[in-house]
Amino acid sequence: MQLKELKTGQSAVITAVGGEGRLRQHFLDMGVIPGTQVKLVKLAPMGDPMQLTLHGYELSLRLAEAEKIEVEPIEKTNQISPPKKAKSDHPGLGEGGKFHPKGSGDPLPDDAILTYALVGNQNSGKTTLFNQLTGSNQHVGNFPGVTVDRKDGVIKGHKNTLITDLPGIYSMSPYTNEEIVSRSFVLDEKPRAIINIVDATNIERNLYLTMQLLEMDTPVVVALNIMDELTANGGSVDINQLESLLGVPVVPISAAKNQGVDELVTHAIHIAHYQEKPMRQDFCSADEKGGAVHRCLHAVRHLIEDKAKKADIPLHFAASKVVDGDELILEKLNLDSGEKEMLEHIITQMEKECGLDRNAAIADMRFSYIHKVCSRTVTKPAESREHRRSVKIDRILTGGSPV
Repeated sequence: MQLKELKTGQSAVITAVGGEGRLRQHFLDMGVIPGTQVKLVKLAPMGDPMQLTLHGYELSLRLAEAEKIEVEPIEKTNQISPPKKAKSDHPGLGEGGKFHPKGSGDPLPDDAILTYALVGNQNSGKTTLFNQLTGSNQHVGNFPGVTVDRKDGVIKGHKNTLITDLPGIYSMSPYTNEEIVSRSFVLDEKPRAIINIVDATNIERNLYLTMQLLEMDTPVVVALNIMDELTANGGSVDINQLESLLGVPVVPISAAKNQGVDELVTHAIHIAHYQEKPMRQDFCSADEKGGAVHRCLHAVRHLIEDKAKKADIPLHFAASKVVDGDELILEKLNLDSGEKEMLEHIITQMEKECGLDRNAAIADMRFSYIHKVCSRTVTKPAESREHRRSVKIDRILTGGSPV
C-alpha cells in the first residue's frame, strides 16, 4: 500500500521509495529508506500534510509525496531498548567536553583572517546564534548569481574573523538552491572552519547534516543548541561520549539566552587557528550490510583519490557522493570511461551484498550511525508542556482524539 493510505496511529515498514533523481535523494536524506519503520501520528486539519515519526524524530510529508512511497503495515513496532548509559557529569551550558582533535600541521599566522561557515538545519536557531556572534557587525547581500540571502559578520571581540551565515539546509545533497549554495560555499570558498548548529531537541534529524560536514575535511565545532529546553524537561546528552563518537568538539549552548556562546567562540577560534580537523570520517557499521558499504567506499576512494585531489574535493565526501551518483561531483572529477566502468562494478557489487540501491545504502549507513550515537549519548526528555498544549489544540481543531 502507499504511505498516504496509513491510518492515524498505524505503523508500517517502508518497502520501496519512488520518485526520481533529486526528489528521491531528498526522500532518502529525510530518512525515508526501505526497511525503516514509520508511524502516522496525525493529519493536518485539512488532511494534508501528514505527520510521521521515524528514526526517533517527526517528519511532515505532503500526500503527493507520500503516494510515491510504498509500505507494509505491521501490527507492532519493534521497540529496541537502548543500551544503558554510563553515568557522567552533565556539562552546563558552555561547558564542552574533553575532546581535543589533533592539528593538521603548523598553526595559521596570528594575523590570518579566520573565516567560518555557520551551517545548520532550518529552525535550529542559526539566525539567533549568528546575531549573538556578530552583534551589529553584519553585512547583508546575495550570493553571487542567485537570489539567496547571504549574511556576513565579524565575531564580536575578534577583528580577524569573518563568519558567513549559510541558508538553513537538511543535507549537502543538491536538491534546492539553498543546498547548492551552502555546499558550493564550503567546497569552493574553503572556510577555515565550520560552526555546525544542532537542535538538541531534534538531534536525530540534525545529525544527518553533521555527518556530511565531517566528510568535508574542514575543522568543525558542534554548537548543541536549545540545551536549556532539553534539560528542563528531564533530557540530557553525554557530551564527552558525543564528542568521541563524532570526533569533533561539542559545546552545549542556548543561543536565545546567549548562554555558552563565549565558550563556543573560544573553541571556534582554536580549531580554526590550529586547523584541527575531524577525527572520524568513516561511519560504516560492522554488520554485513555496513561491511559491504565500507568495502565499496574504500575501493571508490582508492580509485578516485588522484582525481579528487586534482579537483580539490575532500576525498571522503567525494567518494560518498560518487556512490550517490551526484552529477555535480562526478563532473568535477572528470573520470574516464574505464574509471566509470570500474566504479559501476564496485557499486553494483555493494548493492547486491547489502540489498539496497546505492543511494539508499549511503543514507542507511548515516542513519544507522546516528542511531548508534543517540542510543549511547541522548536521554530523551519527558513530554514538554509545549507539546502537551499542542496536542490539546490539535484535538480541538481536528475534532479527533489525542495520539
